[in-house]
Amino acid sequence: MKKALIFGAGKIARGFIGQLLYLSDFEITFVDIYQPIVDKLNEKKQYHVHVLGDETLDSIVTGIKAYNFDAKEEIYKEFYNSDIAFVSVGGNHLPAVAKSVAEILNKYGVKEEVKNIVVCENWKDAADTFKESMMNNLNENNKLLFQKYVGVSEAVLMRTATQPDAKLAKEYPEDVWVQNFWYLPFDKSRLKGDIPKIKYVELLDNFGNFLTQKMYTNNTSNAVIAYTGYLLGYKILSDAANSREISDLLDKTYEEINATLVAELGVDPKKQEEFSMKARAKYCDKVIVDLVTRHAKDPIRKLGPQDRLIAPCRMALKHGIYPETLIDTIAKALYFDFEEDESAIKLAQMRKDKGIEYVLQKVCQLSPEEPLYQEVLKSVDKIRKQGLVKGHE
Repeated sequence: MKKALIFGAGKIARGFIGQLLYLSDFEITFVDIYQPIVDKLNEKKQYHVHVLGDETLDSIVTGIKAYNFDAKEEIYKEFYNSDIAFVSVGGNHLPAVAKSVAEILNKYGVKEEVKNIVVCENWKDAADTFKESMMNNLNENNKLLFQKYVGVSEAVLMRTATQPDAKLAKEYPEDVWVQNFWYLPFDKSRLKGDIPKIKYVELLDNFGNFLTQKMYTNNTSNAVIAYTGYLLGYKILSDAANSREISDLLDKTYEEINATLVAELGVDPKKQEEFSMKARAKYCDKVIVDLVTRHAKDPIRKLGPQDRLIAPCRMALKHGIYPETLIDTIAKALYFDFEEDESAIKLAQMRKDKGIEYVLQKVCQLSPEEPLYQEVLKSVDKIRKQGLVKGHE
């Protein structure tokens, strides 16, 4: 039987990557820092993936085992016994996990065998981030061997996993509840040699354009829903997306996004419209019960110059497209102050202490001379007058 190693045992690792591997006849080894999930997986030796809206697609994933990162020798053996490895740990944890993997390889040695690691994160330059940390922590000999024999690729994730109610979460902590979505594209150009066949995986040659298309269609429209929904007082993302106010905004959002990506990437207009409608259907799906605050979290990263709001706005303006809805969303994101999100609290404090202009320059890296800077300031003034930020200033 084929074997796979997954660094990470979270919802997506178990509920998407793990399910696809199970359906493709793989034995799966998970590696995670969280000892309770490691213990639970080893105790149960299986878990249930619940596909929301169609239980006939559920899977009882078997053929599994799990280790924590202290089991260095076992992880090393599993890596070289596996046909493919994955990383699914959350983008901000990529450098730390890469360092841990590098330490294991330094201890036991990189072999002259072709291996592939696929980084499964919705994170800017996920594969590069992981590989750079690996290279920074490998010794010189292993660095050369790793570069020659190990491919580090990445995938685009478009399945959502949700949090069940407290009773189910306590009774079945190993189980996962996921969206009925099955497509997982890999960057073919970063792989070394061939990889085993995995159901619903597609190897893409033009991966960079697809990644850009996905981020500035899905992630950007998700930000519109989340930051607008937060200021309007919505708790559940699908409730926000289906509301009259935000549904109308989404009409404009996708018009702006579609025109921008057609101009920038040269994608087919009809295919881009279809792509955007799939994104909309995902966020409007009432079967998926997910918190607005979870999707809006980490606003400092999401307001960065290469992320889902600033970058497509600059792109649109470059092509003579005025992205009004996206600019308004930047202004709204500046007021995301959810008290349970460390990044939101930091952003709110920065805004209060140093002002909007400081945030635009330091976080968004906008120059006062560029048009987008002035347009965001106008939008901030607009949403203030509308009363949207009342209670958040």
